[in-house]
Amino acid sequence: MAFGGLPVLAASDPLPQVVLVGGEGIPSGVPRHICHLAAAYQRLAKVTVLSDINHGGYDALLDLDVRHVILPGLSTRLSLSHMWQGWRGLLNFLKKSNPDLVWIHARLPSLMGRAALALRLWRPRGATAFTIHGLSYGKGHKPHASAISLAVEKMLMSACPRTNIVFLSQDMADRARTTLGAKRLARHHVHILPNCSDLGDLPPVIRGAAPSLVMTGRAGQQKNYALAARMLVHLPKDYTLILCGSGTETDDFQSSIAAMVPADVRARILCTGPVRDVRPYLRKADAYLLTSRYEGTPIGTLEAFEAGLPIILSNFEGADALVSQHPLGIALDFGNLEDAARRIEQLVTTARNGDDSYRQRARQVWEKEWSPQVFTKRCRALLQNFLNR
Repeated sequence: MAFGGLPVLAASDPLPQVVLVGGEGIPSGVPRHICHLAAAYQRLAKVTVLSDINHGGYDALLDLDVRHVILPGLSTRLSLSHMWQGWRGLLNFLKKSNPDLVWIHARLPSLMGRAALALRLWRPRGATAFTIHGLSYGKGHKPHASAISLAVEKMLMSACPRTNIVFLSQDMADRARTTLGAKRLARHHVHILPNCSDLGDLPPVIRGAAPSLVMTGRAGQQKNYALAARMLVHLPKDYTLILCGSGTETDDFQSSIAAMVPADVRARILCTGPVRDVRPYLRKADAYLLTSRYEGTPIGTLEAFEAGLPIILSNFEGADALVSQHPLGIALDFGNLEDAARRIEQLVTTARNGDDSYRQRARQVWEKEWSPQVFTKRCRALLQNFLNR
């Protein structure tokens, strides 16, 4: 018999040892993805999750039958001593545990692991896999950092022994193949495992008297919250903007927002900080906004599909692929804020004045592409693929 595509082991058979490696512990996409993987594998393998100090991102592991090990130094920080601590701790753990599968996710541990493989400092007994959660080069990235990152990626793809490289979408894999070179990528086993979202039971939709937009994600250069705030200046004066995510609650962040918009606009921006339950905000909003400079497959946008919200995305690489699947979505070039505001207002007006059939159609796409059931089936099949090799 088989369970979820994997063989069901007899009681005497040892479960495979699987190590999932993350980085920073604040709530964000990589910890969410790792928690989803751990939930899918907890009955099929002995799962250990490695990460830097947990600041809420890995809280979901508390409800799972998995081991969580803290290794300081795995979060991205420009400190040689910090990175050395993380690299040494990671390699020591992997050499001592010698698991059947090591699957590395976060950016810095991925560089550490692949560098160790390329230099033959780590010779794993089992399989290795690396998920690319977002291309660290190309559109939206700072030019010098992008050039350095691309050079490092090309070097590692050429120098590493054959391993498993996992992308979040076919579109991302195609872009990587074009940029890195098809021959480099062909040296490795390439897989696709999309993200998923799992909001669970949704509260009723509450449509406010005035339109509102909601945006989720941690504060930083990538999400470009400043653009969202400037955008609000050009929208009608009854629009509100809700910014959810780690860092939005800080004085520095809120002062920077206040410095770039008039006081009456700042009064219509709600900064929530990290929220344990985003569902009430999604069900009160008229549309989901994402002004990111670059993305992988943003879980926040998948949650918008799940909640049946219209989506408004900046034209980062991969945005068109998401918008093309949504019954009421747009990808915008925010170079002209007045024109972008007109298109946002048109979309919100359509959503508020029309019937709500778009909500169910958006959710149907989510059920087919990014639901927990589909994710679990895919990642169990992928585990079997890794272990068989």
